[in-house]
Amino acid sequence: MKLIEKTIKLPKIGREASLFLLIPSDYTKHESYPLLIMNDGQNMFLDEKASFGTSWGLMEHFDSLPSMIIAGVSCANGLDRLDEYNPFVSKPFELDGIKRITGGKGDIYIHDLIETVIPFISSKYAIDDSNITIGGSSMGGLISVYASLTYPSIFKNAIGLSNAFWIAEEDFVKYIKRTRKLHKGMLYIDTGDSEDKDDFTYIESNRNVYEALLSKKINVVYREIPSGIHHESSWRERIKDIIIEVIK
Repeated sequence: MKLIEKTIKLPKIGREASLFLLIPSDYTKHESYPLLIMNDGQNMFLDEKASFGTSWGLMEHFDSLPSMIIAGVSCANGLDRLDEYNPFVSKPFELDGIKRITGGKGDIYIHDLIETVIPFISSKYAIDDSNITIGGSSMGGLISVYASLTYPSIFKNAIGLSNAFWIAEEDFVKYIKRTRKLHKGMLYIDTGDSEDKDDFTYIESNRNVYEALLSKKINVVYREIPSGIHHESSWRERIKDIIIEVIK
């Protein structure tokens, strides 16, 4: 396998991002490959690049996965990350001593993926544009599920671990119930049974989003992970089997 890191401009959102590309060692331009795009891309591959010193270990898992290309797009810093990973304007949130209303830029970020990131990858590598999956955890899970629901012709599947639906639960559930777009892929969502804390109602909000998705007859899998915590080490343990389950 080969891991490539490039700097790419996201013109609509107005920042630069690190784009990580994990390419199969037997890659050939004569085949087309499923593409998995991961949010918080700096956390996916190498511990030394990860925000908190632990990656998801996708390089270690790669040879056990179906042949594919994995892309990771690094996130914005601080509360800007919450803006980009949430299409809904949400209640004030405090981080690092700064408190403000967040959210509302999710669609802008997704359009950068659609109009800049995916075309860049497809200009370099042979991807199967009918088999693109988007994934992430926490806020990265929220925006992944939203992206696949909203742009199902682009993002066939979504993988969301420990989704922070609580930050916009009411708006998200209403959005799901209003949607009329045909979704032919698969949505995977989960949360750990040890993640709830104060207003961070992971279990309740994930259950409510799951029920809303079921009401629309969407192919969705939901799991509550025993002893699952809100940390890369927990996501690392289960991501390989999830990818195998979702990406065919």
